[in-house]
Amino acid sequence: MTIAIEVNQLTKKFRTETVLNQLSFKMNEGEKLSIVGPSGSGKSTLLRILAGLENPSHGSIILGGKNVTTIGARKRNIGLVFQQPLLFPHMTVEENIAYGAKVMGGHSKEKTTNLLEAINLTKAKSQFPNELSGGQQQRVALARALATEPDILLLDEPFSSLDPNLRQELRYWVRKLLTNHSITSIFVTHDHEEAMLMGDKIGLFHEGKFQQIASAYDIHNSPANPFVVKFFGNHLLLDDNHYVHLESISLSNPKDKGITFHAELLQTTYYQGQMMAHLFIIDLAEKITLRVTHTSLSKHLTIHIPENSIHQFNKGQGTYE
Repeated sequence: MTIAIEVNQLTKKFRTETVLNQLSFKMNEGEKLSIVGPSGSGKSTLLRILAGLENPSHGSIILGGKNVTTIGARKRNIGLVFQQPLLFPHMTVEENIAYGAKVMGGHSKEKTTNLLEAINLTKAKSQFPNELSGGQQQRVALARALATEPDILLLDEPFSSLDPNLRQELRYWVRKLLTNHSITSIFVTHDHEEAMLMGDKIGLFHEGKFQQIASAYDIHNSPANPFVVKFFGNHLLLDDNHYVHLESISLSNPKDKGITFHAELLQTTYYQGQMMAHLFIIDLAEKITLRVTHTSLSKHLTIHIPENSIHQFNKGQGTYE
C-alpha cells in the first residue's frame, strides 16, 4: 500500500519543555488513526505541526512521498477541523462550503452541491450558521474542509462541545464519510470509546510519543506497557511486568490455582443493563470496575485471579518506536 504519512524523529520543544519526543510513525493511504491521551501530552501540537501551523524543532514530515517539513500550510493540501466549527457568520451554509474550495482554486457548483448532499444539508443551504444546530454547524465545517479535496484530514476533538446523543450520531456519520471517500485521517479525542469508533488503529499518546499504535482488539489483548493498561482501564496491573484482563477476575472462589487480593467495594452502578462493582484493590492500591451478577455485595471482598490468566507485557507489541 502507498504510504500517505511518514514522520521521522519528530521533536518539538518550547523552551525547556519537550512536547514531542523523537516521534516516528507511518500511515497508509485511506487509513484512519485515532489519537487518544491525557491533556497536555502533545496530541494537538502534533496535528498543528502536520498541518504546517507549527514548525518542528527537529525531524521530518513526508506526505505522499514528498518532504514537506519546511513547506507552509497552504501548500500541504491538508484539511483541519477544530473543536469549534469556526464558520463565517455572514455566509450561508453553501457559501461557507464553497469558500474552502475557492481558497484552493478548485471551486465548482457541482462540488458544493455534492458536499451538501453528503452532509444532508441541501435544504439548509441558504441558512446562516446561527440558524443551525451544533451538529449541523460541525457538519458544515467538515464539508468546508473536504471542499479543498485534501490528501489528509486532521480532526482535533470536533465533537467535544456536542451533547452525548448528537456526538454519538456524528461519530458514525463521519466515520462512514471518511471510509466512503477513502480519506487518510487523524482524529484526536479524549474519549476512549470515540477513539475506537473513529480509527482503524488507536495511538495512545503520552510524554510526546506513542506508547502503542494498534487496533482496539490488539490493545485489549496485548497492551504494550503499564501506562496503556492504566489508561484504558480494561485490565488490572499486577506489577511493572504483569497484568490480567478484568473479565478473568472473579469474586467467587475458583477451583483453578491462582492468586487472591483483598478489595473494598466503593460503589455499584448499572451500565447497559449490567451491574458494575467499583472496587479498590487494597493490596495493589488500584481501582477497577467489574461486571457482577450478585445483587448484594459486602463492603469487603476477595477477588480471585487464575494463574493462567496472568500475562506479561510484550514491549514491541503494536508500537512504532
